[in-house]
Amino acid sequence: MYKDGSMRIRTLLVDDEDLARLALRRALDAGSGDIEIVGEATNGIEAVEMIGELRPDLVLLDIEMPGLNGFEVVRQIAGLKDFPAIVFATAYDEYAVRAFEANAVDYLLKPVQPERLERALNRVRERRNAAAGMRDEAEQHSRVKELAKERVGPLRRLAARRGKRIVIVPLREVIRVEIEDKLVFAVTATDRLLIEKSISELEELLEPSGFLRISRSELVNLETVKELVPWFSGTWRVKLSNGEERDVSRERARQLKEAMGVE
Repeated sequence: MYKDGSMRIRTLLVDDEDLARLALRRALDAGSGDIEIVGEATNGIEAVEMIGELRPDLVLLDIEMPGLNGFEVVRQIAGLKDFPAIVFATAYDEYAVRAFEANAVDYLLKPVQPERLERALNRVRERRNAAAGMRDEAEQHSRVKELAKERVGPLRRLAARRGKRIVIVPLREVIRVEIEDKLVFAVTATDRLLIEKSISELEELLEPSGFLRISRSELVNLETVKELVPWFSGTWRVKLSNGEERDVSRERARQLKEAMGVE
């Protein structure tokens, strides 16, 4: 907070082009003075990691990037409680959907003009200062997430943590997702990786990609299910591609059998 009581807007710049980030930094430095650049990411994977660590108020986000594109970044951070304001920036006008403007999610075309950038920042400021800011911000976040979902379709990759590093795991390699000691892990044939989302968030996120919740603490990738095994008292187990057998809760058994085409 500044001496006059105004709040700084902690901002992360995300673009794989050095010159594009430099141009944004110069334009922001020449602006109203309430922008604090807290970091720069050069690709989508770095962006997910830095957003999780830095918790910026605003992300100026390129769309076409290696690793994860801008829409995929939004999908990966969708579970954050303090979801940042997103302003997309791209050299491709094919992404210029009017919904960005109408729904208060801004869209900048490169090369970004300073006056156009300032208009976008004013929208961020207005939302932060509005009496109904909390409601408006929640609605805007929901629209951003829905737009990202429409643009990307079913999720194909998942951001996970291996130690201090963020890794991107193709969903086809994830056999199951489990909770242990209140932490959520993705299990592959060779690894077990921390996922910084709740099991309920992952259930919603991964259901279109062919994952099914089989108990309160576990999801399985239906492509890895090899057998349905009858168990005690009318319960079932699933045998997975890595040889594991996992319990299926009574309430989830019917859904699993339907998903596998079993009467």
